[in-house]
Amino acid sequence: MFYIIETDTQLDRLQSLGRLGGYVDIIPTSFYYHPKLTDTVAVYIRPINSKHGFIIPIDHDEGLNVDKQRVYELLKAFTTLYTLDKKQLLYHFNLQGATDLSLLYSMVKFDRLEYSRDFSYINIFYNKFKDISITNKLIPISKLYEASESIYHTVKDVISLDIPNGFDFYNNTATNVFFLLEQSGIGIFKEQFEEMFTPRNPKYNIIDDITYSYYNLYNITSRPTNAFNSVNYAAIPKTDKHRKSFKPQNDFFVEFDFDGYHVRLLCEQLGYELTEESAHMQLAKKYFKKSVIGDEEYSKAKQINFHALYGRIPQEYKDVDIFVKIQEFINSLWIKYEAIGEVNNPTSNKPFTEELKDMNPQKLMNYLMQSLETSRNITILKEVLRYLQNKKTKVVLYTYDALLFDFSKEDGKDTLEELKIILESGNKYPVKFKYSKDLCL
Repeated sequence: MFYIIETDTQLDRLQSLGRLGGYVDIIPTSFYYHPKLTDTVAVYIRPINSKHGFIIPIDHDEGLNVDKQRVYELLKAFTTLYTLDKKQLLYHFNLQGATDLSLLYSMVKFDRLEYSRDFSYINIFYNKFKDISITNKLIPISKLYEASESIYHTVKDVISLDIPNGFDFYNNTATNVFFLLEQSGIGIFKEQFEEMFTPRNPKYNIIDDITYSYYNLYNITSRPTNAFNSVNYAAIPKTDKHRKSFKPQNDFFVEFDFDGYHVRLLCEQLGYELTEESAHMQLAKKYFKKSVIGDEEYSKAKQINFHALYGRIPQEYKDVDIFVKIQEFINSLWIKYEAIGEVNNPTSNKPFTEELKDMNPQKLMNYLMQSLETSRNITILKEVLRYLQNKKTKVVLYTYDALLFDFSKEDGKDTLEELKIILESGNKYPVKFKYSKDLCL
């Protein structure tokens, strides 16, 4: 069939179209399995301005399969590549220059790019062979091609969207950071984990007592979620039974937890200095005008701070200096937003524009703070991953204001000290750490 690329002549001809750029859709062995547990069945390529796409079989019985390295060389020849999910693409080909269309759409439209792989002729195979890991190898290659063609027509208009400020930070740095973060997986007691978390199908992301999570990056504020196979890894229940389902692959888990993280992020924007003492404690002393704070007052201060982060400043404390500064900050953001229609994350330059629905001053400030938290964490994770690249210790889970490490004693205690230095960034963001043989930290 003319759209199937198998011979050297066909490959060379398709590669020559690379100067115009193109769209790529990876067909893994299964769409249900975590990409870490899949291989590449075929690659769909649609050169820019082409009247149709092409499919290159790599591991399918209906084609003269092409060596994967040869396909990689072909894809690298494309000056620009667009794809639906760059992080997923990286599991199959190290194409750093690819443009993530789902990310582009989410940053411009502040919504999810809607497309579906729910095709009747594909579903027949998944209904019959949903438990096996190579379902796509059983589907006729002509049907795989038709599905990719259909999806392309659904998303093609996104290619023409203007690239927004900050896009490279998320398309390159964030995508790579979360791709690398997913590689180690998290150690588990398989039977207990399945009993407590009831994944849809354990085979989809569990192998050798390791479960793999998947960070979903396409959210309004850029703060990722982390759910896969009906398990929410970003919100693991705090019960002992849930947490004892996990075990380290090395010696023990170490969790580094940022002190008053969002308060400190906000105070940095305000130019409001905090010491290494608990951020909530420092502010409690100001609210209650006391040098010694009891447990009840500390809890109340945390509640006040939480409301302040959402722009809801308590009337009785509105004259406290930090709240005066917060209100001035909120006002300045809103004035800028109304005047030019855009406010940017100071770390990543991500824009919040008039495409946002039902905006108000408090919501704008909260979106900005969530985005700022995420961009700082991405920057820190990049340093952490670089530091750990030749060590057995791995970072295995990120949950907004905490990082979980699977620590190996072979790396020595100095590794923990070095990680603490990286995370604290010159004592601006103090951390506490706990360790355990499970997640009951």
